[in-house]
Amino acid sequence: MCPTAALKMGARMTATARLPEMLARGVTVSLGTDAGNNSNLIETMRSMYLAAVLYKDARGTTDVVPAERALELATLEGARALGLDAELGSLEAGKRADLVLFDTRRPEWSALHNPINTLVYAADGRSVHTVLVDGRVVVAEGRATYVDEVGLIRKVQALGERLLDRTGVRFGPRWPVL
Repeated sequence: MCPTAALKMGARMTATARLPEMLARGVTVSLGTDAGNNSNLIETMRSMYLAAVLYKDARGTTDVVPAERALELATLEGARALGLDAELGSLEAGKRADLVLFDTRRPEWSALHNPINTLVYAADGRSVHTVLVDGRVVVAEGRATYVDEVGLIRKVQALGERLLDRTGVRFGPRWPVL
């Protein structure tokens, strides 16, 4: 399920999709974000939020997709959908040491009464402090440790500009931006 892409593309996801019903029947559903050029948002935490709120509105009840279930869609169910649930998706002995640590001193974490609710309904990627993948620190103090982020961003921007030049596609704002 890629709620950011579905919403941007006008797919009528909340009117036609059956996420709560699929979950009630035990169907494995994972969260995705699609590509930056489609949804323009590649943050799983936003997908968690959308999964947790959209169906509440569409069904007119708060009884569907609680915060805990949205978190499971991003972790346990993601691993299950990939066939990797024996290796990752939860913190258990024998599984890979994949862990995300959040800076709960940021404003969106206040007042912190229910950390799962706050994670799903209020936090976003800006509060990610440290990320370990298979025990290796890949993000420290909010910065990637394995890549020159600024250099990569410049490279991707240049590649995108060259692609647009080659194809003749113009993808700009509808009004002047200064």
